Amino acid sequence: MTLRYLRDQRHDATVLEIARLKFPFPNDEFPEYETIVNEPEPKLSVGKGPDGKDLFPDIVVVRRPGLWLQMMAEVETRDTVDEQSAEREWLPFSRLGDLYLYVPVGCVDETKRLCKKFGIRPKGIRTWRFRPVWGLEVVEV
Repeated sequence: MTLRYLRDQRHDATVLEIARLKFPFPNDEFPEYETIVNEPEPKLSVGKGPDGKDLFPDIVVVRRPGLWLQMMAEVETRDTVDEQSAEREWLPFSRLGDLYLYVPVGCVDETKRLCKKFGIRPKGIRTWRFRPVWGLEVVEV
């Protein structure tokens, strides 16, 4: 097993857990909403990027009937809070709708710096970490 493989496994598990905890749609309050997770396989594109490629945020919430984009979330790992992710993913996503960024604890300052540098205005920045006894902890910044 490579380090990249292990990181990708942790990322995919984190995406699924954040989707379950923070985007539990449909539910009683929002029965018309549906959460779609694009990890480990892409399922729903939210549009095209500047390079013409489909954009697949980690988590997409749509309103049915139809596929009306309500919000999306991108979950980062410590090594993906970087200029490449900000420019190629966060910026195009943020231009299409409400974007929530989930970054590991300790990466908030760098996330804010990158958002400022590229003119990205996320709907929210939240931190995540796994705690041995309690599991995933998510905090809104």
